[in-house]
Amino acid sequence: MQLSDLTPEEQIALVALLRLTIGSDAQVSEDERAQIQRVVEAIGGESYRRAVEAADTRFADEQELRRWLPTISRPAARELIFETVLESALPGVVDKRENSVLTWLARAWGLKVHPQSS
Repeated sequence: MQLSDLTPEEQIALVALLRLTIGSDAQVSEDERAQIQRVVEAIGGESYRRAVEAADTRFADEQELRRWLPTISRPAARELIFETVLESALPGVVDKRENSVLTWLARAWGLKVHPQSS
């Protein structure tokens, strides 16, 4: 599965999670900008804008987002979204908030996360 295969609802989940994790430290690094650009290119600029607008409209806060995320049900989409969000967090130090979101998401979606050894 590729990002371009995500449904509009799955795109909203991806965009909302990226905004939550990338914005967690109040700074957007060059690597994070590049990750966002990869998502925009993969799903298309208009689809990305629609997903941003929908996320802004639907989720007043993180708790609303967390209550909604379990509705994303396709296992392959869950894995792809998680991997994409994780990649956006990895270039820098994963802060406490990013870690909290990723840990919760892995549990909520029943994902088995296997750390890579170096």
